[in-house]
Amino acid sequence: MAETTNAVQEPQDQPKQYPILWWTTWFGQTLEEGRIINNCGLPYSCKFTLDRNLYDESKIIIAHAPSFQFDFPHLDDVKSGRKALLLNTLEAPQEFQINSQWTDIFTHMWSYSFGTADFVESYFAAGRGRGTFLESVLAKPMYTIQEKNAFRKDLAPIAWIVSNCVARNGRHHYVEQLLKYIKVDIYGKCMTNMAWPEHPDGRAFEAREVVGRYKFYLSIENNNCDDYVTEKIQRPYSVGVVPILDGPKDYSRFLATNHSSIRLDDFATSKQLAHRILELDKDDAAYMKYLDYKESTTPIESLLNPRLLETYDLPQGTWGPDGDGARCGICKMAHDMAEGTYQFNSSKVIGADTTCEFTKWASISQEDEIIKRETELYWWIVALVVLAALTGVISIIVCYKSRRARRSLQVLKNNLTPSGWREKKLGNDSTRMEDYQLLTSQNED
Repeated sequence: MAETTNAVQEPQDQPKQYPILWWTTWFGQTLEEGRIINNCGLPYSCKFTLDRNLYDESKIIIAHAPSFQFDFPHLDDVKSGRKALLLNTLEAPQEFQINSQWTDIFTHMWSYSFGTADFVESYFAAGRGRGTFLESVLAKPMYTIQEKNAFRKDLAPIAWIVSNCVARNGRHHYVEQLLKYIKVDIYGKCMTNMAWPEHPDGRAFEAREVVGRYKFYLSIENNNCDDYVTEKIQRPYSVGVVPILDGPKDYSRFLATNHSSIRLDDFATSKQLAHRILELDKDDAAYMKYLDYKESTTPIESLLNPRLLETYDLPQGTWGPDGDGARCGICKMAHDMAEGTYQFNSSKVIGADTTCEFTKWASISQEDEIIKRETELYWWIVALVVLAALTGVISIIVCYKSRRARRSLQVLKNNLTPSGWREKKLGNDSTRMEDYQLLTSQNED
């Protein structure tokens, strides 16, 4: 009988895990505590923690900008390159971020900014499929143009959902001006003129259901900073509504096509914008051109904006400019620092944020006065041009009549002079004789 033994199987080695320390909470919440980063295709994982007892083990220290209380970790560890101090925010810059005295303390940036962040997390998920930005862009309209026209009996052409009542760029001032020329249905917490709708069974509408009934939606960011584009553009895209945009100067990486939205900056005044919206409201064919990409059967590679596809249409497994992609990049950096393979530049700092245009609409309330002055200036210019033209015409007439008068006087003088004497006087001057004969013939006419 063969002898059998019970072999003891050795446990497989677990992938190594690297701690990453959050120095602050996230708006007072501990959402990042215990988060495991293991979906990056890496042979190791990372774990976020708020436990400062793990400071020595952690190579990366993260501070959330809106929650930062200026209680710094050991800065000697940062200056020596033993640790990286990373500033995280998806909000527009805090006051201290505009001052290099503070930002020069941080070595890396995790934010929405494609231009300045080391780890980019935009407000939208990359790739294709459920929950991605491209899914929202390509989503079919919630209602047909005929249904939207029917809704117009009770609704304005434009909707706006707003909760931040003191936006730093003063966007509410612009909307106040716009309301003088066109109706806007406003929901939320500020400037509200519409009650939040409910279904017959008492259920409140979802935000997308509110927006979907309109032709246009005000996608106005609360700050004007490079790459700061939030759900305000995804909301109308997802239900087939044309967004009216205001945010960064360059929207190219977020636009479905070059004719899928309307920009506030394309109009000198809110009155001009209102006039254009009212035109489109009455012209179904012109309006639907803004949404034709949603009805096309053309492959998205040749249909959508190339910059959008370059940013968000990434192969599966690629780290995109979203939450997962940023965390994967941070995890790799934690591994490389711990294993001594990261090339750390101890002089690297994120610097002050100079990408924003603050208080953009603060003076929009003076728009009426500006328009009045521009109109007055226009009519003054017209009056001056007309006056100059009249002066020129009068001068020509006076000159012409003066010339005729001089000729007539010369003829009269010549007629009073004896002919023999005249001929004798002019006989040796052929040019003057010709002039005399010409004047005489004109006088006879």
